[in-house]
Amino acid sequence: MGQQREFVKDWAGHPAGLTVVTVAEGLQAAGVYGVQALLILYMANFLFTPDQLASVGGFVAWRGLLENLFGPMSLQALATQTMGLYLGLFFLTPLLGGWLGDRHWGPRLTSILGAVLATAGMVMVILPATFLPGLLVSAFGAGALRCNLNAQTGHLYARDDGRRDAAFSILAAGLNVGAFLGPLLIGALGERVNWQWGFAAACGCMALAAITLLLGNGLMPADTPPETRRSARLQPGDGRTIAALLGVMLLTSLFWLAQSQVWNVYSLWGRDHLDRIVLGFDVPVTWLQAFDSLAPILAVPPVLALWRWQAVRGREPRELGKIGVGLALMGGAFLWLAAGSGAAQTPILWAVVFHLVLNTGWLFMVPTVNALFSRTAPMAITGVMLGGVQFGVFIGSTVSGWLGRFYETMDVQAFWLMHAAFPLAGAAIMWAVRGRLGRVLKL
Repeated sequence: MGQQREFVKDWAGHPAGLTVVTVAEGLQAAGVYGVQALLILYMANFLFTPDQLASVGGFVAWRGLLENLFGPMSLQALATQTMGLYLGLFFLTPLLGGWLGDRHWGPRLTSILGAVLATAGMVMVILPATFLPGLLVSAFGAGALRCNLNAQTGHLYARDDGRRDAAFSILAAGLNVGAFLGPLLIGALGERVNWQWGFAAACGCMALAAITLLLGNGLMPADTPPETRRSARLQPGDGRTIAALLGVMLLTSLFWLAQSQVWNVYSLWGRDHLDRIVLGFDVPVTWLQAFDSLAPILAVPPVLALWRWQAVRGREPRELGKIGVGLALMGGAFLWLAAGSGAAQTPILWAVVFHLVLNTGWLFMVPTVNALFSRTAPMAITGVMLGGVQFGVFIGSTVSGWLGRFYETMDVQAFWLMHAAFPLAGAAIMWAVRGRLGRVLKL
């Protein structure tokens, strides 16, 4: 740990390596979220249409597989289910990436290889003939990249270093800046100019992330030698810690079930039900995803001010309390969305409030969960446990893809009320069990 504290101070008293991982995180987020904003619209409006199906490599086999698993589907339902599975896979693969980083290649090498693989996958997504396998390749690469960026961030600090929580908040800010710019620029380019140009721009962002990691490699702490990583063992009591963290992960999956629908069916709802005319300008649907990433940045100052005010009075909630608040705010956001969906055309300002509330909940939960897992996970499996954070997103995203089929058959308000119920239930459970979980995790 002494070696880690000798790094050059570069960013508000933080190691210079934090700059590297934050820039890489922002670039990969621009590519990933730019694609994410385009993907459901690209499939529903263009690729998964009768005129284009013949050009999609492997579509017949893919449709047969999905319908064998989930029953007959319309083309739009196939698009939402494909989107849900892609999102789920994107957040499942960090488990594999974390294992490779922990036990074999180390987080530095694994993150670089992940960025290269994600770039190759996005090249494949550009062409309809390789679109479906390209989704698979890009999801594996991006998954390996993201969890190992988190692991490297944690390795920059001693476990008792008070800067750790702030570092993960800075990393989250980098992610949100990229996730804002990706849909704003890449999304609009694909939606309004040419789908393939949008995907090509996303590919360029991922390539720049790989270059950033290569150029900044010397500023990162050295990977532990392979023989040391493989010899690491769990210690007595680690099993209870792992079980408690898995409980937290399962509760966070209820948050992600609702959030994942914002990346999926919500774009179709925006296309169909939202009044997007502002001063005569027709706002692109993909810009909803851009605002979804801008909203947590706007929420940072008031939320941090609230936490400081509470801390002075000894009332700042601990990590599990913040996660419970995040779940409750997510549920409240979807109650608001349901209330505004009764009109033929929902005002765009209603959607703005929805994103602000929803992403205030994101700010309460996501950086808190990453910091919690980084600090309390057993040293032998830190990367795997950080991948486990993403497993909660996998569960939520996969289920949300299946729920997307009901958008065509349910009343719109009922559809969003259904999505409010899941995080609200998670908040209630968290508040009921947070004391017991806190004792196990020594919070």
